[in-house]
Amino acid sequence: MSTPTDPPRTLGTLVSDAAARWPERTAVEQEGHRLGFAELYLRVERAAARLAGAGLTRKSTAVLLFDNTVDCVIALLAVARTGARLVTAEPHSTPAQLTALADELGRLTLIGPAERLAALRGSGPWPGQAVEVGEVLHGDAPATSTPRPAAPAGPAGDEPFLYQFSSGSTGAPKAAVHTQDNLVRGAEIYRESYGYGPADTVVTAVPLLHSFGLVAGLVTSLLTGARLVVLGRFAPGRLLSQLARTGATVLVATPLAYDLLTRSGAAAPEASLSLRLCLSSGAALHPGTGQRFTERLGVEISEVYGCTEAGIIASQRAVSGSAPSAGGGGVGSPAPGVELRIVDDAGESVPPGSAGLLLVRTPAMFLGYLDRPEATAEVLREGWYATGDLARLDEDGRLHLIGRKDSFINVGGKKVNPVEVERVLLGHPLLTEAVVWGESLADGGQRVRATVVASGPLSTAELSRHCREHLQPHQVPGGVEFVDSLPKSSSGKTRRAEVAAAAARRTSGTIDQGGARS
Repeated sequence: MSTPTDPPRTLGTLVSDAAARWPERTAVEQEGHRLGFAELYLRVERAAARLAGAGLTRKSTAVLLFDNTVDCVIALLAVARTGARLVTAEPHSTPAQLTALADELGRLTLIGPAERLAALRGSGPWPGQAVEVGEVLHGDAPATSTPRPAAPAGPAGDEPFLYQFSSGSTGAPKAAVHTQDNLVRGAEIYRESYGYGPADTVVTAVPLLHSFGLVAGLVTSLLTGARLVVLGRFAPGRLLSQLARTGATVLVATPLAYDLLTRSGAAAPEASLSLRLCLSSGAALHPGTGQRFTERLGVEISEVYGCTEAGIIASQRAVSGSAPSAGGGGVGSPAPGVELRIVDDAGESVPPGSAGLLLVRTPAMFLGYLDRPEATAEVLREGWYATGDLARLDEDGRLHLIGRKDSFINVGGKKVNPVEVERVLLGHPLLTEAVVWGESLADGGQRVRATVVASGPLSTAELSRHCREHLQPHQVPGGVEFVDSLPKSSSGKTRRAEVAAAAARRTSGTIDQGGARS
């Protein structure tokens, strides 16, 4: 792993180095269409030159509107090569969402497929420019023997590059700013943690424009010479067929993707796969999902704990079928190069084994929040990032998460940890998902509410009995709403605020009514 004193690197450097070391090896593949590292380098250089010709500079801000495709890989690397800023947005962002981004960030350059840009143009005037993918990426495929074009002056690796919107530990969404060197250092952690190498084929079922997919998928593959397989739009059957066809050794996916895989009729126990490593991040992995996945596909899932601001923090190989722990499940040991501190409200370190606020310092630490100096100062404390998570370290140095400091529910002056209640709820065999939140009451207090997804008939009376066996009376949800699914981001993370807001708008049954969900 590089040291803090090493010169900062760029994604362009990774591409050119990979082209020199492994020119003929497949760099990226989609449904049998392959680009070698040398050809990828040429396509990125040419695309970067065309983007520069279209007016993209280091002062520009670009938004990519792609699913996981080869075009997305080329466009992302070409933007990085120009030195422009890159905003991560959902590929099917609405005009209103993009306009809100432009209001905050200024004039944006949209880059995407012609049909997607045409749909946006049809919705009204756009305060910026749009560049069709065909204008910069396509054309005659260059032969790998074609002389490389002279590289224009590239950006510095320590310049602001990636704007990733995150709620961080202070609530309101804001743009966390990363450099290209941050991404490379994050990839080094994955290489050292999991042994990525040229013999690996990495399949990513996570959007490349999200931190986990970008670093654990694309950047680590470029760094190590691994072959990256992208899927286009995610579908369980397509993913399973690609895992088998490509001989994939590494899968990068969300808990939602793993759950859908285990429920797919194609996921037979006798499926012949070459997987050695399955990484999961974005949300907590339900123990039942891990158990079913191992039973059907023959490999355990390794959970990764991290955040947008700091990158990968800790990881461990999950034990399939392990029961949820009422005290908080361990998320593993600190990743290579990562430092941890557990502190009290005064910022002083707590004794070993005690709970407190988790501070981290990682090689992939962000620069701060864009145009949010107060929010940045609140979370960056003398080089440490305050995650907002309450945690403890056990005697073996493993990290255990307890909950979010700002999410505890005040029930009659007693604090209820929603994560603890969710773990108990998910311990019921008929519950597959659960979100616990605090409902404000007229007297200024709160009551515990839960929104859950059941896999079969379940009465609220039975769920109440289950909760009362494992929780204190003030922790038991005073209201439960059964739904068919929970809203999620494209990375598979549950949109908790949307769950609470939607439940507040509807009439939900209380847990004492004794009703049933079929």
